[in-house]
Amino acid sequence: MATIDFRLGQIRDRTVGYKPMCYCVGNKSIKFLESCLKAHETIMDTLAPQARESITPREVKAAVLAYVALDNSGKRELLKRITLSSYGVKVEKSAISLEELLNAWYDQKSAEGVTDKMAKTMAAYKNVMLNFFDSHGLETTADLKPDTAHKFLQWRSKTNFVSEYKGISASSLKHELQALKQMAKIAARNDWIPKGDIWDNVQVRRIAGANVKVVEPLPVNLQKEILSTLRGMDPRYHDAILLLLITGIRVGEFDTLKPDSIKNNSIALHGEGIGSHKPASGKTASAARTLPVCPTLAKIFERGHIFTISANAIKIVLKRTPFTTKHPGIHPHRLRHTFAVNKLLSQTAGLQMVSYQLGHSDISTTANLYGKFVPEHFKAGFEEAIKERKELVEWLEGGYFE
Repeated sequence: MATIDFRLGQIRDRTVGYKPMCYCVGNKSIKFLESCLKAHETIMDTLAPQARESITPREVKAAVLAYVALDNSGKRELLKRITLSSYGVKVEKSAISLEELLNAWYDQKSAEGVTDKMAKTMAAYKNVMLNFFDSHGLETTADLKPDTAHKFLQWRSKTNFVSEYKGISASSLKHELQALKQMAKIAARNDWIPKGDIWDNVQVRRIAGANVKVVEPLPVNLQKEILSTLRGMDPRYHDAILLLLITGIRVGEFDTLKPDSIKNNSIALHGEGIGSHKPASGKTASAARTLPVCPTLAKIFERGHIFTISANAIKIVLKRTPFTTKHPGIHPHRLRHTFAVNKLLSQTAGLQMVSYQLGHSDISTTANLYGKFVPEHFKAGFEEAIKERKELVEWLEGGYFE
C-alpha cells in the first residue's frame, strides 16, 4: 500500500511481497500530491509482478509526473505504453497458464511419493485451485500477485465443495494455502514469477467457533446420555462411537481396523513403527502405536458391527441425523478429547501414556491441550470429580456390556 508525506512530497510504497519504493515528487499543493499518489497506485496496478520488481523509483516518478500532466486520452495511452514496455514483454514471454502450473505442482508432489489417499487429496486441491482461478479471472502466472493468497483465503472460507454446510476449517485452509505456496516456489524456480516467497507471510488465523471447532471434553452425565441415545439406534453406530470414546483414536484411523487387528490382547495400529518414518496409513510417525484391549473393546470386536461401516459414516451420523438435534456439537475429535480427559482425571493413565495412546509426536502437544485438566492442577474440592471420572472409565472399559 502506498502513502504520501504531504510535508515532504514523498511517496512511499510498502506493498507486501514487493521491494520497498520511495521517491519525491516535490513540495507542491495537496491536490497535486493526491493526484500523484493516485497516479502511482494506477501505474503500479498496471505493471505485472515481474515488472514491479525491475522498475526503478526514478522511472516510476517520471511516469507519475507524466500521468498527472496528461488528459484522459493521454493517460490511457501512457498506461498502454507501460503495459507494452520491455517489462511487460518479458512477463508475457515467461508466463504459463495456471493449469500448467497446477499440473507441474501435482507431478512434482507425485514424484516425491504419495499414497492413494494423498493422491486423491492432491486432486481435490487442484480442483479447488482451478475453481478459484476461474472465479477470479486468473489465467497465467503473470496474474499472480501478492494479494492473490489473501483473496484465496477470503474466497475459500466461504466456499465448500464437500457438503451442503458453509465454511471450511482452519486446518483445511492451512493445507490448501500450503499447496498454493508450493506452487509459487515451483513457478519461481522455472522463472515464471520473480519471487517464490511471494506468499510466505500469509497465514491462516484460527478463530474458535468460526473456522475452528470448539473442542470441550464431554461431562460425565452427557457421555452417559449419548450412549443411552445410541443404544436405541443402529448398533453399528453405537459400537463405533463407543470405540472412539474408549480408545481416543482419530476417526480416520477407524478404517484401518480389521477383525484380526487384535493380537496378543493388543492392537498394533498402523503396523509397526520404523524410527521416524511415517506409516502410509498414519498422520505422523507416532501414529504407529500399540493400544491396550479392555473387555469393552474386545466385546466390540467380537460383535463385529464396526467392520460394516466407514469413518465417513460416523461423521454423517453425528452431523446430519436426528442424533444431532438431541446432541448438537458432538464430533469425532471431541470424543478423542474426552478420552484424554477421562484418562487424566481418573488417574487411570499418566500424561506420557495418554500422549502415546493418542499418537502425539511430542508430549508437549498433549500437555498443552489437556494439561489444564491434570489432577495436580486442581485445588481442594475436586476429589469428587476425579472419583466420578474414575468410576466412568471403569464402567466404560470393563462393565459396559455386563
